[in-house]
Amino acid sequence: MPLKVLFLTTSYPSAESPVDGVFVREHARAAALAGAEVRVVHLQRTSGRGLYELVPEDDDPPLVRVRYRRFGRPLSYVAFAAGARAAAGAPDVVHATSHLAALAALGLRKPLVYSEHWSVFLPDNPARLPAPMARAARFALEHAQLVLPPSEAMRAALAAQAPRARLRVVPNVVDDELFRPGRGQGGERRLLTAGLLGANGAKGVDYLLDAVALLARERNGFRLDVVGDGELRGDYEAQARRLGVDPIVEFHGFRPKPELAEAMRRADLFVLASRFENNPCVVLEAMASGLPVVATRVGGLPELVDEGSGLLAEPRDPASIAARIGEALDRLDAFDREAIARRARERYGREAVGKLLLTAYEDAQREAGTPAP
Repeated sequence: MPLKVLFLTTSYPSAESPVDGVFVREHARAAALAGAEVRVVHLQRTSGRGLYELVPEDDDPPLVRVRYRRFGRPLSYVAFAAGARAAAGAPDVVHATSHLAALAALGLRKPLVYSEHWSVFLPDNPARLPAPMARAARFALEHAQLVLPPSEAMRAALAAQAPRARLRVVPNVVDDELFRPGRGQGGERRLLTAGLLGANGAKGVDYLLDAVALLARERNGFRLDVVGDGELRGDYEAQARRLGVDPIVEFHGFRPKPELAEAMRRADLFVLASRFENNPCVVLEAMASGLPVVATRVGGLPELVDEGSGLLAEPRDPASIAARIGEALDRLDAFDREAIARRARERYGREAVGKLLLTAYEDAQREAGTPAP
């Protein structure tokens, strides 16, 4: 019998927020590809009637949204936990993808695997959890049978938060059928960056624009495409005009994954000037597309980018970012795009990560003393 795995998550793509929790969906699909029988329960706080409602959706893997009512605390937690229990069914293993989902999963009394992706735990992120939430996170981390950080940087951060947690790195997943190498366009060199342009400025687009302005003083024949949307998009567009680089910088807004994959096949170099990072899916997607990467030396990025796949710049340093972009442009022909894509597929493709997940579920069952199905 296939192993029954319940993904319990507080973040998952929806019509209202198509990029929310895409990494969760990719993990769920990888686990299903590896042979697990996967269901997803999305705990979604909304306005409505009653304590909660269960809303099945036609998705791959099968999905139920638990729309629990936006009460004040602690009643909202009661609705949250009750909805999780009502939708859970009878899994062999629960895979929670946030500490709140992990707390709800502990009440189901099943072997628990817990993935933590939230960059708030990383030391480079200036945000910090309030003390009660930090205590709750530590409890979840130390009571799960196995915790799966996606990067060594996150593993170290979680070990500091919860010394007794049983930690094992399992990276994010790239859809290696959708993201595949292209040949670029020839002629004008195209730089590409992508990500949420949220209020915390995590992706460092302001530093990247400053770097582009510095680079444009020394050379021409390149342009930057920015894919993504968020509260700071207008500020970044104004910054590009102020710096005089708006003729060579284009903001495309949010684009679905197939369009992003096509943009990557047309690009020559992917750039990520982040202030802090974990194991960013967009870099895995760029590498699966055969793109060399210039990224800042933060979080899990040094684990991804080496001399064969790109260059690392100092964070929050436009001069360093500009220098590394210039160096990468000068040696584009030295990067083996097929080799970059092959390594990404071997390490981060659905098949590779699916096998890691299945092993983690089996180990969690052994840790919990639960026999395999």
